[in-house]
Amino acid sequence: MTPDEKAELEKLRAEAMNRQGEIEESEDEMYSSASPKGKFSGKAANALVEATNRLLPLFGINDKYDRFGSGALSSLPPEFMRILTMFSKAIGDAITEGILPEDATVDLKVITDDSGLQGLAGRIGMAAKSPQFKRFLLRKTSEEGTEEEEDVSEETGSEDTDKLFTERM
Repeated sequence: MTPDEKAELEKLRAEAMNRQGEIEESEDEMYSSASPKGKFSGKAANALVEATNRLLPLFGINDKYDRFGSGALSSLPPEFMRILTMFSKAIGDAITEGILPEDATVDLKVITDDSGLQGLAGRIGMAAKSPQFKRFLLRKTSEEGTEEEEDVSEETGSEDTDKLFTERM
């Protein structure tokens, strides 16, 4: 690789990293604006963190979210909102399919105080304990895996598909 090519490659890499940073900033702004606004105690926020940490493994996330300090919060951090949004979507899908009851709905827009956070913690805790919800999530992830395998088999020729199946056996 010539020095000019290396310089061009480094320039492209820097541009890509800059764009990635811009996208992450934009996402953070979006999640910050969607965050519940109000006065939340550390105790109520940590009750939500504890419920969140019980549900995270069902999504294949083994890391625990760190507890908040004891001070008051006026909103939730963007990275925590990402997790809650993921939960909200999955719980909404489970409600639509009749897996969870309607009162399990996660609506982050109506939370303005500690009782709202504690109610959300209760709904997340209920989902984490639900065997039906656990099966629902497992089914969803296995369906996604099947779709990926189908995509691979459509992209590869029949010889490649036979080789792939032979390797799996």
